[in-house]
Amino acid sequence: MVDYQAVMDFVSQQEDRMFSVLRDMVLIQSGSYNKEGVDRVVRLISGFFSDTPFHIKEIPQDKFGNHLLVCTEAARVSHKSILVTGHTDTVFPEDTTFNWYREDEERAYGPGVIDMKGGLVVGMFAMKALQHLGLSEEIPVRFLFNSDEEIGSPSSRQIIRELAKESEFGFVLECGSLDGRIVTGRKGKIGIRLLVEGGAGHAAFASEEKPSAILELAHKIIKIEALNDVTAGISVNVGTINGGTGPNVVAKNAEAGIDVRYTEPSQREIILSGLERIVGESIIPVVKSKYRIVSERPPMPQTERNRRLFEVIRDTGKKIGLDVNDEFRNGVSDANLIAAEGVPVVDGLGPIGDLDHSEREYMIKKSLPERTTLFTLSLIESWKRKGEL
Repeated sequence: MVDYQAVMDFVSQQEDRMFSVLRDMVLIQSGSYNKEGVDRVVRLISGFFSDTPFHIKEIPQDKFGNHLLVCTEAARVSHKSILVTGHTDTVFPEDTTFNWYREDEERAYGPGVIDMKGGLVVGMFAMKALQHLGLSEEIPVRFLFNSDEEIGSPSSRQIIRELAKESEFGFVLECGSLDGRIVTGRKGKIGIRLLVEGGAGHAAFASEEKPSAILELAHKIIKIEALNDVTAGISVNVGTINGGTGPNVVAKNAEAGIDVRYTEPSQREIILSGLERIVGESIIPVVKSKYRIVSERPPMPQTERNRRLFEVIRDTGKKIGLDVNDEFRNGVSDANLIAAEGVPVVDGLGPIGDLDHSEREYMIKKSLPERTTLFTLSLIESWKRKGEL
């Protein structure tokens, strides 16, 4: 029998410390490329768990911040575990002026307060709650704190996928939506760089078919944007362009950055086939083009197993007075990587807030203890009911 009151009492007693840890973490600048700052966050988290019997392993990285894996005692002997992930990096660069933390009666503000240092706090205190209740020897949890999610998890994606293979199911602690919804599905994403090469020359003496890379790129952009299909859940956006050296020079080179989002795994080949056709057909015959995929996360379909895992959370929420619904979210996260291994996963379990990726990012304060209670109980209930998932 799960002692719900004991969990709620523990979280209530820890609330002041939760906000203290959140403040300390937010005040460490940890943009994805600020290795020193991200490593400081890792040291803070390691120190937080230093008085526990948990296994703590730092995974060094050369270019990006170090990753951290924290495991309950049960996870060291269990063949399968619960995988929890959360990222220590933020989108804000090292020289940002958004480097402060403040609170008012209802909200907390700061870089990463919901994306996703608030989610890390939820997971950290849930792990401590399991220990406090004497359940960390029974419930195997592996919590990966990775350092590079905001730039596509280049150094952590393989670690996440390997851990997923050893997991019964996964939870990701990105923020919840303003109405408290939890994520059971996400679109996939492909980041693409399109390169066009023409021929340089003086603009005053250009031929009728001048080999302008910029002109060729302009034609291609229109065709690429035509790949959008809102009804099918496909979005294609040419978000950046660059090229040329001066107004009086025919551009030898041009390039574009393209963001692709899609719903179903089968749509990937349809989109790439369309792109290959566009890239391979030159309006200006002597101009050549090519593209390369620079980042990618597969879609996270709303599978039946994801929904069953969500139902455990929903049922748990009802018992503590929280109405929880699910959603399909257009953005991507590390949950996509877990889903790619065929493992049921639910995301958006962090605190509630809005305006992340901007200097107006905020958290609704009461959601931090609420989500910590919900997540702790969901860990317990989901492991108890793992045979149903």
